[in-house]
Amino acid sequence: MNIEHYPHDDTFRVSADGPALPYDGNAPLVGRIPRSRAEIAAAVHRLQAAWLEKVVRHYHSPSGTYTYDGLPKDVVGAEPAEALLGQVGIELARAGDALYRYLFAEGDHELTRLYKALSHALRSGPQTITVTSSDLFVPWGLLYIPPSPNTRLMHRDAKVEWAGFVGYSHLVEHCLGAVDDYTPFIAHGTEPPKAGLHFDLRLEKDEDEADDCPLRPVRAVVETHAVSRERTTKPVTAEALCESDDSDHVIVFAAHGTGIRTNLRGMEQAQVTLTDDDPIYAADLEQWASHREHRLPDPLCFMMVCEGGRAGMCLHEGLARPLFNLGVGCLIGPQIEVPETFGSKFTCRFFEEFFKGECAAPVVRDLVQEFVNDHATPLGLVFTLIRGIDNCLITDGQRTKDADEPPCGPDRH
Repeated sequence: MNIEHYPHDDTFRVSADGPALPYDGNAPLVGRIPRSRAEIAAAVHRLQAAWLEKVVRHYHSPSGTYTYDGLPKDVVGAEPAEALLGQVGIELARAGDALYRYLFAEGDHELTRLYKALSHALRSGPQTITVTSSDLFVPWGLLYIPPSPNTRLMHRDAKVEWAGFVGYSHLVEHCLGAVDDYTPFIAHGTEPPKAGLHFDLRLEKDEDEADDCPLRPVRAVVETHAVSRERTTKPVTAEALCESDDSDHVIVFAAHGTGIRTNLRGMEQAQVTLTDDDPIYAADLEQWASHREHRLPDPLCFMMVCEGGRAGMCLHEGLARPLFNLGVGCLIGPQIEVPETFGSKFTCRFFEEFFKGECAAPVVRDLVQEFVNDHATPLGLVFTLIRGIDNCLITDGQRTKDADEPPCGPDRH
C-alpha cells in the first residue's frame, strides 16, 4: 500500500495492490483520504492515549502495582488476568477500529471501494503488508478489523477477537521508500554476529533485585549469541557510530527516551538518554551520519526505549528517520511508554528467536500472539516494525539464496 501527501489540499492519496487485492479488470484500487495531517495526528494520539490509559496505567489496588508492568497472570492470577484482558481488549479493539474507519471508511467512492477490498483481504487470512510512505505514518499493528463483517463492535456485550488486530494476524512493516544498496539480509560471515549494546546503567538493579532488573536478561541473551560491546555514554556511542568500519549487525538501545514533546519552552526533539544523562537527539544522529563515509551496513536496531518506535506525521515524533539516515536497516520499538519489566521480557524473547536466523516480522507477530495467549498481556502489539519483514541474520553459506525469494513472505499488498 502506498500513501502520498497532496500538499495543495492537505489530503492523502492511497493505492493498494497485491495477491490478496488482485486486479479484476476494473480500475486500480486508488482513493483519497480526506484528512489533514493535523487531523490524522490527533486521531493517532487518541489511539495511543487509549493504550496508555487502558493498559500501561491500569492499577491493581490489592497488590499496589500496575497490572501490566510485568505479566498479569503473575500479578493478579490466571483467571482474573484473562477476565481483565477481555475487558481491556474490547476497548482497544474499538479504538483500533475507530482509527481504521477514520482513515479508510469515510471518503469518496474510490476510497470506499478500496476500504471494502482491503477489509475483505484482511479477513481472508494472514497477509504480508508493506506500507510505503514518507508522508504519513500510523501504528498499523494497532488497527482493528473484526474478523466477521457482521460483528456489532459497539454493542455492550461485544467481545474482542484478537485476530482482528493487524499486528496479531499479519506481517506488517512501514517503509520510507527505496534505499540505495539496502539489503534485508544481515551477513555476519562465519563468525558470530556483532552487537552494540547502548545501555543506561541507571536501569540496573542491585543484586537483591536481580530478578526485576531489565538490563541483565537482555545482556545475557545477546552475549549468548553475539560478540557484544557495551556503550553507556553519549561520547562513546558517537565515536562508535561515526567509525567507518563499525560493523555491528545488531544495535540495542535499553534506556530512557521520549518522542517529540511540547512544553512551555516549545517543541523538543525525540531523544534517548544513556547513563551520562546527556540526551542523544535526532539532530545528533543526523550529525553523526554526516561524519560517516558510508552508511551503517543495515543492522537491526531494537529500541527497548519508551516511545522508541513512536512515529507520527513524517516519522518526526521518534528517532526512526535519523536512524535510517545513519544506515540502520530495520527498526523495532514501542509506540508508547512501555513498562521496563515487560519491555525486557519482550526484548529477550525477540532475540532468542532472531538469533536463530528467524526473520524480524514473523518473530514479532508470533510474540504478540504468545504474550496475549500465554501471559494475558496485549503490550506486544505496541512494538512497531519500520522496514523489517525480511530482515534476518545470515551466514556466508546462505548468501547463495535467491534474492528474489525472501524468506519471510514474498507476497505483499
